[in-house]
Amino acid sequence: MSIKKVKRFLALTAALVMAGTACAQSFSDRPIRIIVPFAAGGANDLIARALQKPLSEALGATVVVQNLAGGSTKIAVAELTRSAPDGHTLMLAGHAALMGYYYSGGVFETKFWRDLTILGQTGQMAYGMIETRIDSPFKTWKDVVDFGKKNPGKLSVGGPALGGMMNLIVLETAKAAGLDVTYVPYRGGGPSGFAVLAGEVSYRVAQPPEVYPNVTAGKTRALAVAFPTRIPEMPDVPTVKELGMNVDIPVFGFDVWGPAQMPPAVANKITEAIKVAIKDKAYIEVAKRLLYQPMFAGPQELRASMRTFEETTGPKMEAAFPPKAQ
Repeated sequence: MSIKKVKRFLALTAALVMAGTACAQSFSDRPIRIIVPFAAGGANDLIARALQKPLSEALGATVVVQNLAGGSTKIAVAELTRSAPDGHTLMLAGHAALMGYYYSGGVFETKFWRDLTILGQTGQMAYGMIETRIDSPFKTWKDVVDFGKKNPGKLSVGGPALGGMMNLIVLETAKAAGLDVTYVPYRGGGPSGFAVLAGEVSYRVAQPPEVYPNVTAGKTRALAVAFPTRIPEMPDVPTVKELGMNVDIPVFGFDVWGPAQMPPAVANKITEAIKVAIKDKAYIEVAKRLLYQPMFAGPQELRASMRTFEETTGPKMEAAFPPKAQ
């Protein structure tokens, strides 16, 4: 055999060995399901679908997204809870949102998050923004405060269903500003957006992806953002703390969850894959359009965040939304 043929043979052998190693390192030849506890089209769903391809590549396995909306996330959590802890069923949802349903609405009977396996966070975004119609008399948050103090009980605020973090943001910011407001619940960001455009409410609180299109279209004005810093895409919008409202609101992010008692080797592999997936260019582009900042947080950091929520935000929610009498 000539030297040239030997080199070709060695190169082919090396390629086959590398291919075999890659296959051996693939997570599974079965599909991996990511459950989304909300309907298609929302930020949670869009982030899951943006994560689908890069996570598939990082794991060497097919990843599919399944929407299991309903029951204020209870249906999706129940499905994850009864799934085998082998890494083939995951869920994407923010821990602050899930925990909020326990503390405010009595949706869950137990602190289920203590049992589930949390694997990693895919980014962060502001939990809520205060938005009013472009032609409203409220050009700044100060205008809202001045009006509210002169006209007690005349301010109405739109938001999602009663209870939960958005409702708490409305109550906490109003209390900090010394305002008496009436909360008007709607069936999600879409209906509350129509309400603010129609002038049915004085202002609303919604997630940034729901507010941003209205603001860029010149239909509404963002007055404040519930986030530690200003949002780069909306640099003129002050934070609630800049406006004198010393309100502690958890930073929101979509976390990847697994069932309880996942083997450490399986959990670690998925965690490492999340780190890789959120660096994907296409994923970053989708996140940017949603005002979602791709950044990784690991299981230990997320568990610490959940403990803080239990100690601080949880009691506030229980006080704000006491259980209804049966």
